[in-house]
Amino acid sequence: MANKVRFLSTEDDILKTATITATSNTFGLPPQNVQNDLIRKVYRTTGKERESITFEVSGGTASINVVNISNISVTKNATILFKGAIGDFEPFWHAAPLSVTLHMATDGAGNPIRKITHFFDSTQSYPYYRLEFQDSGNPSTNIDIGRVMAGMYTEPQQNLREGFSLTKVDPSRYTPVKGRQGYANVRRRFTQLSYSVSFMPESQQDEIVGLFEKVGKYAPLMISLDPETKPSHNTFYAQIQSDNISFSHRFGNEFDLNEVVFEEKN
Repeated sequence: MANKVRFLSTEDDILKTATITATSNTFGLPPQNVQNDLIRKVYRTTGKERESITFEVSGGTASINVVNISNISVTKNATILFKGAIGDFEPFWHAAPLSVTLHMATDGAGNPIRKITHFFDSTQSYPYYRLEFQDSGNPSTNIDIGRVMAGMYTEPQQNLREGFSLTKVDPSRYTPVKGRQGYANVRRRFTQLSYSVSFMPESQQDEIVGLFEKVGKYAPLMISLDPETKPSHNTFYAQIQSDNISFSHRFGNEFDLNEVVFEEKN
């Protein structure tokens, strides 16, 4: 990857403690679910046109340079806007001080990949943020959204070393039957990825240790392997699967970060 890996922990997500309002919600699946670290606990609208979620940031103005949306059920033709404002928003689709169009990425077969990541060119600071979306061509009557995160990412100085791995995993359970098709309990596929760094300065070691102290093995985070070229494809809502993180000394104040395994959650 030519550009550097970026991280955003859920602790640094400025939307997690925001006050949320939405245009609609299905009973039992409220908009506050987008703040829940359990990504399967979705927010569900009652419709699929002119829908929005508004976030009033706790403590006033907060800065962001990335927004990450996971487990979203829109089609590739959906219209999605992310906005920021210093006060109440204008009516739906009207201009705002910050307004960017978010694009739904697709896989090689043209299927939407159910996640969106957008990195801003500069820091954005507002007390209110809003996600607006409509998807009239969606075969479903409503839209599901999992975790929504925004904040200031961490970008370690040294990039991951060459030879890292990406493994696509199918956790489905399949029982074969001789001479016949078997029985399958189909589950959503996910990605495992490895991360290691060579010749890491001591300041970056402190940065990585600080990130590990925030999330450990139990808290999810955003990890983006290719934030500039294919941000949505190669950004994952994941957890550390390794039992620990370890460093090997090179010389002076330089260290290698030994392999850390992350597992995508969906």
